[in-house]
Amino acid sequence: MDYLRSEWIPCAERWAHCYTNRVFHIGNTSTNRVESMHSSLKKWLATSTHKIDTLFLRFHTSVEGRVIELKKDLEASLSKVFALAYGPAYGNLNKEVSLWAIKLMMEERGREIVRRCGCRLPETHGLPCKCKMDEYSVVGIELYPYHLHRFCSSLVYESPPDRAEWEDHDAIERNIFTAMVEDVYKQGPSAIRKATQILRPHIHPQVEGLQEPRESDAQRGRPPKRTNARDPSSFEHERARSAKRSKKKKKIRARGHLGAKPPQVSIILIFL
Repeated sequence: MDYLRSEWIPCAERWAHCYTNRVFHIGNTSTNRVESMHSSLKKWLATSTHKIDTLFLRFHTSVEGRVIELKKDLEASLSKVFALAYGPAYGNLNKEVSLWAIKLMMEERGREIVRRCGCRLPETHGLPCKCKMDEYSVVGIELYPYHLHRFCSSLVYESPPDRAEWEDHDAIERNIFTAMVEDVYKQGPSAIRKATQILRPHIHPQVEGLQEPRESDAQRGRPPKRTNARDPSSFEHERARSAKRSKKKKKIRARGHLGAKPPQVSIILIFL
């Protein structure tokens, strides 16, 4: 009891309970990765006899080098195009956020849900969860970099923003379009002319002479109840392909007989 009171109770008061599924950690749930990366530095610190200023410079140089490596990896990731991320779901995220974030979202989107999603990804990684992405897909909202945490595009580690800041999708999309228009103005008359040619058919379709297709007067209607129409079976498909192949072979043979030259007959005269 004396050992319990003197050792464990004071330590228990300093422990902080933390649930990793409710804490913003971006996948870092342990210190094993950091300890393995800085093992050489820790060995040097353990055997070093230098002064505090030399130790600080060595430690600062190691940390600064690691930050440079992280930024280099992020820049390389932003310069690559993820071929599987094209389309309305992830097309706006290509070359805007890291490939790690896109792959994690694709894994989350393909995950099977029995009852509920859990919605852990927004709190732990700052990324939209499966149910949120499905909701955006049904409504027709495309994913933009502002739906993700800033760490995925700038390595800025901070608490995730309030959900109400980016729930007004209409206002955010208007701001994005306004910024794109300003960029087009800066590029000059040729860019303005090209953007006008692209947007004119969508804004004024009557200028292009496009009209809605005319509805057909002859309605097909529902088939009769006693109809014998059905989809052919696999055996019938194979039999039709076989008949087509045999008919093609017969045509080739007939074409060969018609175009062939008559055989040459040699005549031998025998004089008696």
